[in-house]
Amino acid sequence: MIRMKTHWILPLCLIFLLTAPLAAKDVPAFQKGDRVAFIGDSITHGGQYHADIYLFYATRFPDQPFNVYNCGVGSDNAPGTFKRFESDIAVHNPNVATIMLGMNDSWSSCFGEGEPTPQMLEDRKRCHSTYELGMANLADALTDAGCQIILIKPSIYDQTAQLERKNYPGKNDMIVEFGQYLETLATQHNASIVDFTTPMLEVNAKMQAQDPTATIVGGDRVHPGTAGHFLMAYAFLKAQHMPTCVSAIELDAANQTTGKLENCAINDDLKFSDDTIQFTCTENALPYPLTDAQTKALQWIPFQAELNQELFKVTSLKPGKYQLTIDDTPVGVYLADQLAQGINLSDNHKTPQYQHAQRVADALNDILTVTSKLRSIAYMRYMVIDKQDPPIQESDHDAVKQALDAYVAKAEGKSWYDYYQRQANRYLELSPQEDELKANEQSLMDHIWQINKPQPHHWQLKRVSN
Repeated sequence: MIRMKTHWILPLCLIFLLTAPLAAKDVPAFQKGDRVAFIGDSITHGGQYHADIYLFYATRFPDQPFNVYNCGVGSDNAPGTFKRFESDIAVHNPNVATIMLGMNDSWSSCFGEGEPTPQMLEDRKRCHSTYELGMANLADALTDAGCQIILIKPSIYDQTAQLERKNYPGKNDMIVEFGQYLETLATQHNASIVDFTTPMLEVNAKMQAQDPTATIVGGDRVHPGTAGHFLMAYAFLKAQHMPTCVSAIELDAANQTTGKLENCAINDDLKFSDDTIQFTCTENALPYPLTDAQTKALQWIPFQAELNQELFKVTSLKPGKYQLTIDDTPVGVYLADQLAQGINLSDNHKTPQYQHAQRVADALNDILTVTSKLRSIAYMRYMVIDKQDPPIQESDHDAVKQALDAYVAKAEGKSWYDYYQRQANRYLELSPQEDELKANEQSLMDHIWQINKPQPHHWQLKRVSN
């Protein structure tokens, strides 16, 4: 599967929120010291949803460090993932694992326009049996390793959008059926489930009611873009019942008192005057710093209202406009009525808290750069080198180079040729550095949990006009 450019042609009137239940069963929150393996195919290999989840935790729970490991391999399926269990998953010694597989287990050759042939129907049965066996084997291996399992009903194949890419009607129906099987598997392994399929289908249907060419996934009908991955992360976080509040500060200007203080503490320097309020506050979390691409998902999901509230509220102010500064940085001018209702500062890029969160996000991007290199090595290892007959050793450079060249040559003239060529080149360049890259990845994860600690900030609210 190759990542394609995503279609985001949405009419301005298309504003809706996804609020339906997203999980069949409560999903335990990640804990301090966890080692979490995100297992999957290319949607995990090159995707973003797990990084979005990790950033949420790093900003919301800065004193609860844990590690995440990308165990996605492009083009892989359930049986193939089980085969690489020991060397690519168990090697991380995870105590929690998420599994999202199914896109490559629903063979495209089984589907097409018109009535299915007898061979297609027979192959569909084989898809189900091999998927169920592969998933059961994988779940058994994780259970034997003492690993808590979170099954994910897969992201969708878009069989309804009017796109140039060839369509395989029925492929997504099988993906839905795979998700239904996960209910049985979850019961057998005391696993929990997060449903990506249902919310993505709901959003897709609403988008396509306005624009038949719109899709939550890419032009290849398979790979979600940044906003699609963010919707998936939202579904996951909601299933874990993550808290709404980053922090909440409420003050009563008339009585010169504090009201609700949530996930924060104000020092004893709180001062009220006729026109000014000053104090020093330490919040216990940072706001989630949304990217421009992620904000497109806010048309579908109430992320800010439900998971990213950094509330500042002041009641009983004199009418007028008030300037808020934090650490001597002006961050906004608000009416007294707005302040009485409460201001959500989580998306205010001017605040020191947001800038701090952005530095954490930048550090996460450094991790993703290293992880991408490691997954390129894994892709060629498991999709090419390990499938050679007769077998070859990775230490045999000439044999490996010959196998990679042959693999790339088969794709000549295909749209994914450049991708194969790039991955092969990356393997040859990076595989000698694999141990160093793994150490760097771990060091960068440790770094995130060092730089994410909230700091005290000095706040001033001053009346600037009537």
